[in-house]
Amino acid sequence: MSDQIRHLRGLQAFDVAARCGSLSQAAEELAVTHGAVSRQIKQLETHLGLSLFRRRPNGVELTEPGRRLHEATQRGFRALREGVLNARRFDDNTSITISLSASLATKWLVARLAAFRQAHPGLSVYLDTNDEIIELQSSPVDVALRYGTPGWDGLHYERLTSEQLIVVAAPSIAKRFALPHKPEEIAQLPLLSDEFDPAWQRWAVGNGLDPSLVSEPVVRFADSAVLIAAAIDGQGVALARRLLVEDDLNAGRLVRLDNSTTATAPDRSLYFVCRKGDEERLPVRTFRNWLLSLTLP
Repeated sequence: MSDQIRHLRGLQAFDVAARCGSLSQAAEELAVTHGAVSRQIKQLETHLGLSLFRRRPNGVELTEPGRRLHEATQRGFRALREGVLNARRFDDNTSITISLSASLATKWLVARLAAFRQAHPGLSVYLDTNDEIIELQSSPVDVALRYGTPGWDGLHYERLTSEQLIVVAAPSIAKRFALPHKPEEIAQLPLLSDEFDPAWQRWAVGNGLDPSLVSEPVVRFADSAVLIAAAIDGQGVALARRLLVEDDLNAGRLVRLDNSTTATAPDRSLYFVCRKGDEERLPVRTFRNWLLSLTLP
């Protein structure tokens, strides 16, 4: 057994060094000395009867046998990491980690979390606000709230709501014309958009307006929450996601300028996503059921 453990450590040192292209960087990542990494890899090479690296002045380079072994160690250590995460998650019924975009957290979920925590005081919540799509199989995240279209292999997903864009502005801008505004009146106002879906041209076509009459947005934002903040500040008219402006409309911070809705392109919805099988874990099932109980636009 001790011999197997020694070679497992050698495989780990090899895997990290191959990924880093440097024994020194591998040593730093593994919190051991450069000599320890070099020795473990040398013992592995001796055991296999293969040369795995070519030593270079500025690092190491994989040989062909090393490249093939690295493909296997990447898969193997990834499977080990996933196995450890799954084992830890199995008995954890006291916490849940949720991945979602910063804009969805800021403009919608956070305002509703107090009610969830009051209903489930024994369940702690961690929000991982990240606009990148995370790899659930190798992540400690339990649930992701994703915009998109289905096609996530190996995952369980359920649609929460379709997403539509609506025209909104601060009351100070809304009073320039009688409500509801005509398309040509909206086109005269300063327009704002975000990277989620800059859809003013589609809005024009859908409302029978010549798209050439719609000017380019005066400001474009990477973050939908910042777009909405600019609209509330009276900087222009936003074509915003209905779900994200729901609370601002109810509070009177924003006004809907017309009755039109514009579908996102491509047609995207908000989905509850988790690993297959995890939907029956208590924390995941509790959060899912609560989400589905909400009245979504």
